[in-house]
Amino acid sequence: MSAKTKKGIERALRKRNAPKESIHNSEGMFRDLAEKSLAGIYLLQEGVIKYANPSFSEIFGYTVEEMTDKIGYRDTVFHEDWPLVEENIRKRISHEVQSLHYEFRGVRKSGEIINLDAYGSYTIYRGRPAVIGTMLDITKRKRAEELDAYEKKLLREKTIVLEQQLNRIEVYDRLVGDSKKMEKVRQLISIAAPSDIPVLIQGETGTGKELTARAIHDQSPRAGNPFVAINSSVLQETIFESEVFGYRKGAFTGAGDNKLGLLELANGGTLFVDEISDMAVNIQSKLLRVLETGTFVKLGDTKETKVNVRFVFATNRELGKEVEEGRFRKDLLYRVNAFVIHLPPLREKTEDIPVLADYFLKKFARGNNKKVLSDVSMALLVSYGWPGNVRELKNVLERAVLLSTDRQEIITSDFPEGLLTQEPGTIRHDGREPKKAKLELNQIEMEHIENVLNALGGNKTKAAQLLGITRATLYKKVRKRVTISEGDRPR
Repeated sequence: MSAKTKKGIERALRKRNAPKESIHNSEGMFRDLAEKSLAGIYLLQEGVIKYANPSFSEIFGYTVEEMTDKIGYRDTVFHEDWPLVEENIRKRISHEVQSLHYEFRGVRKSGEIINLDAYGSYTIYRGRPAVIGTMLDITKRKRAEELDAYEKKLLREKTIVLEQQLNRIEVYDRLVGDSKKMEKVRQLISIAAPSDIPVLIQGETGTGKELTARAIHDQSPRAGNPFVAINSSVLQETIFESEVFGYRKGAFTGAGDNKLGLLELANGGTLFVDEISDMAVNIQSKLLRVLETGTFVKLGDTKETKVNVRFVFATNRELGKEVEEGRFRKDLLYRVNAFVIHLPPLREKTEDIPVLADYFLKKFARGNNKKVLSDVSMALLVSYGWPGNVRELKNVLERAVLLSTDRQEIITSDFPEGLLTQEPGTIRHDGREPKKAKLELNQIEMEHIENVLNALGGNKTKAAQLLGITRATLYKKVRKRVTISEGDRPR
């Protein structure tokens, strides 16, 4: 072979191998750049990761050797987001779009879910379609955005709670009454309010447990923050749990978004839990943790949430008995009854009835339509047993105001039939059948006389007229029980 021919063959071979050398050099340059890149770079072909630079492998917690040709792309994608990722890849390979740019959730080797920003472009790798692209871990950014959105949502919802409280201030009833028992209640409220000690309010239905809780909140340093109330007896266990503790999106079927619980809404303020004796034992254990640590875990979450909440509880039952019967946790009892306030039933503070009646009549009378009770009506209110306590009195008077629109004076016919037909000496207990009080006839008579005198502000003349007896007879009957001044004695 001549030298000229040999040189020609060498030139031809170099020309033929030039593309291969160019490709080889390009791949070398690409790998060199990719190895040093802080962004994750990948090559995906037929669902398998054919190339991953160190940054890409680090995002998912693998080594380069563990990822390359061994890990399927689907294995790195959170299962709920795979349909989105798969559709985007299909669109790019079928040339429906020029390039891919989307966010999705990925899964690290440890199982941790992360947020990713992916960019991909179509290419040919070794004769077959592929996607080459970059990926960034945006988990910190997304969580910062979620936290910002959460804090804004919490602020909005807290603002709504506070606005509702402000709009309803005039609607709330006050703790009305001048009796010694009510004065004792007010003293206990003023003692408990400045601290963060949990308070347990005990009393029959209708005695004003929520009003007492509000008074504690309003007199406390937390008064400018939300007062949030929930009743343990009106919600199912699962609903109660989600309402109090909140939940994360996807925690259960129908949980389409994150939900703030009442504990978070009450953060910085007071959470009033009514009828705590009706709370499910499972929820009691979670509440105990909040009382002990100030933390809880939302449904569907793995992180603890910390709150600063003052607790006020209420019940119409004896919690010690509930513990004995296995319906209430003993350790929770020790936490909730750190400071106890007992609310007296209305029948034990009948001297407050005239004051309460005057308060409610002013509240329900519209404009200048002032209402007054007839002497007989007042005496009847004072002598009634009030199984529904102040709430029942409030409802009776609201009804009476509506029925007496054509006159100023409220008379007995404006009252419900059950109140009018009560037998003398009868005391009703929480809606059950009336029981005859074990009182002697003269005791019944004296209690009735004293109730009438109290209702009429001690006016003996009106009391005698109402009772159908003379003032002299009245004096004889009450001289051993009621002190009458010399100037008021009959002549």
